[in-house]
Amino acid sequence: MTTSIELNSAPSAASEPDFEDALAEVLGAAIEQHGAQQLDEAEALYGIVLDAAPAHAIANYNLGVLRMQRGDPQSAIARLEAAIGAQPDEGQYWASYVDALAQSGQSAAAWLALEMAQKQGLRGPAIDTLIVRLTAIEAAKAEAPQGAQTATLHESATQPMTVPAPAEVATSATTATNASAASKPSRQQISQLTTYFNQARVEEALALAHSMTIEYPNYFLGWKVLGILLHQSGKTVEAIGALQTAKQFEPGEMEIRRVLSDSLRLQGRAQEAEQECREILAARPDYAEVHRILGMTLQDLGRLEEALAALQKAVELTPDFANGHSTLAIALLEAGRIAEAEQHGRRALALNPRAPHVHEALLFCLTHKDDVDPAAVFADHAYFGEMCEAPLRASWPRHRNNRDPERRLNVGFVSGDFIRHPVTAFVEAVITHLTRDPSIIVHAYSNHTIEDEVTARMQRAVPNWHSVAGMSDELLARKIQDDGIDILIDLSGHTARNRLMTFARKPAPIQASWMGYLNTTGLQAMDYYIADRYYVPNEAAARQFTEKIAYLPAYACFQPELLAPPVNALPALHNGYVTFGSFNRVNKVRPAAIKLWSKLLHAVPTARMQLAAMPNDGKHEQIAEWFASEGIERARLDFRPRAALPVYLQQHHQVDINLDTFPWAGGVTTFQSMWMGVPTLTLPGPLVASRGSMSALSHAGLDAFVANDEADFVAKGVYWANHPNELAQLRAGMRERCALSPSFNADVISAGLAASLRTMWRRWCAGETPRTVELPAVAH
Repeated sequence: MTTSIELNSAPSAASEPDFEDALAEVLGAAIEQHGAQQLDEAEALYGIVLDAAPAHAIANYNLGVLRMQRGDPQSAIARLEAAIGAQPDEGQYWASYVDALAQSGQSAAAWLALEMAQKQGLRGPAIDTLIVRLTAIEAAKAEAPQGAQTATLHESATQPMTVPAPAEVATSATTATNASAASKPSRQQISQLTTYFNQARVEEALALAHSMTIEYPNYFLGWKVLGILLHQSGKTVEAIGALQTAKQFEPGEMEIRRVLSDSLRLQGRAQEAEQECREILAARPDYAEVHRILGMTLQDLGRLEEALAALQKAVELTPDFANGHSTLAIALLEAGRIAEAEQHGRRALALNPRAPHVHEALLFCLTHKDDVDPAAVFADHAYFGEMCEAPLRASWPRHRNNRDPERRLNVGFVSGDFIRHPVTAFVEAVITHLTRDPSIIVHAYSNHTIEDEVTARMQRAVPNWHSVAGMSDELLARKIQDDGIDILIDLSGHTARNRLMTFARKPAPIQASWMGYLNTTGLQAMDYYIADRYYVPNEAAARQFTEKIAYLPAYACFQPELLAPPVNALPALHNGYVTFGSFNRVNKVRPAAIKLWSKLLHAVPTARMQLAAMPNDGKHEQIAEWFASEGIERARLDFRPRAALPVYLQQHHQVDINLDTFPWAGGVTTFQSMWMGVPTLTLPGPLVASRGSMSALSHAGLDAFVANDEADFVAKGVYWANHPNELAQLRAGMRERCALSPSFNADVISAGLAASLRTMWRRWCAGETPRTVELPAVAH
């Protein structure tokens, strides 16, 4: 029922204050009904105001917004024009007017209105945003099928304009309608935004901050809150723009600059992030979080020693901050200082045992230890599940997916690495193949703010592409359920940008982990771990997993670089000596591995060793010292710095045989070396992470390079050093050998994966609990 209020349309001079008070009262009631989504009541009340004061700017504007909310932008245009006529310098009125014109299909008029707004003197970020958004609508219209709807210009067009409380209304209608033209928001608006922000009411705070940036584009608070919330939501590109605007107005506001520096880092703009951090620290040298951000930035720039110094400073300033210890642990791991990394990882865990990322930093460190204990590593992974997943288990949903065992399946892949990354080198071709499988509907959930040519290629291949960076785990779990996903596959494990806490909410009836992490997730919600018989060869290995093992013909499908250099002749034939090599990342190169390599170099005294992918921070000097302690002089070692991929691949032209690292063996490096004609001599161990090279070599019929123990490792290396002609024949035919391996055949792996997924699904439909999924070996 509409509230019954009457106003005299022509008040006398004596009654004018009473009229203004009554007008404000009715307008306030209209806005209250509007905010409560009682649109019929609100429209009637706005009509009462406009009957009494037809030029009332706020009533006209809000009625125009209401019409747009009803899906009638055409009828909104006249009201918005009236609002602009009464108050032509109000930027939000122009923004909504342009939006209404665009929504009603009047693109030319929208551009003209934008130009008129600029002629009124409206400048700055709000107008720039209008230009970007209007251009986006034009682009969307050009690409959309005929008749398809396009997005609205901006969210604020559906937000009614607020007004002061009746007691604060000025004594003239003109003053009342000009209330929103102030240079900064009212104390009431500031208080409301602060409340929303502090109470973590993100959607409300975002909407209000966004509206404030349009209504008050020269006031910093809206830009600050908008930027911080966008950063928290993973929308770092948009966050950077908002924060840079806020910084222009308040350059001394260090919180703005801190979040800006981290947004720049996350967006890959490391040099700018470093500069921002250093300027902050010049003003506030004790700002621990900025030291931490600087450390991560320097790590991204390859300046590891400087990064460690910054991260250690952060820990000194805040010794009880778990994130500081956790971040330092990851940097120490990259530096190969495993014992110290574990120490800081465990300190972080003691400080905050329910923080998933704290567990993940420690778990990644543990798998690199020389004296790794599989049982202890499993226990630490299971502890992650008990601390972080157990509180969620009682709220797991009852899945109502259609239990037809042969129907078409919705399969989702979740990754933070759908970019140029080792994971995509193995899974992209398989996922692309599955999009052509009529029994599967593929969904991809991308958890990275950065996109590149690989992302674009995968987006073209996968019709159901979802960018979820910044989405909360709870919301993502709900989305996955709403998408009807039957089988959800994790491609990250405990690595960066993972969504394991979404998996911990069990949004899909079947969940599996594959490829991104060579160990268990520790989650009871994860039903399967996808592997092959070389990675998980027996029941003893399977006991390292909370998941059941689902076997494929090979672990994954490697996609070689199309522009890789050709394979050359064996260098030993013209050098007169054999050159061993290592292309693994530097933190895999451990003293235990160097000790074994040195035994081989002593057994082949004419041999040399090339170590590639070395950082530019002097780390190779420590490696040279480790060799020296084993009696290998520096003159026999050739260190090559990190290089662009084509250069890195071409460095294989100088290497005859690669020597593998342990306990973490080669993965993509072993496959790249095979494609360049270079086999890898490997020594697998008890952990899955130690068996990657074994899998790659064995599937290609290169078992002769898989050692049983250290003595066998040396013996095999001596054999191949003394048989260069046989090694040359292998090198010449290596790419043909690779082409026959299931590890290089996407059709074989995708068919095996589809069959494995179908087996999982049939079991679920039958009410069976997960158990090992066996597949017959593929002949090669």
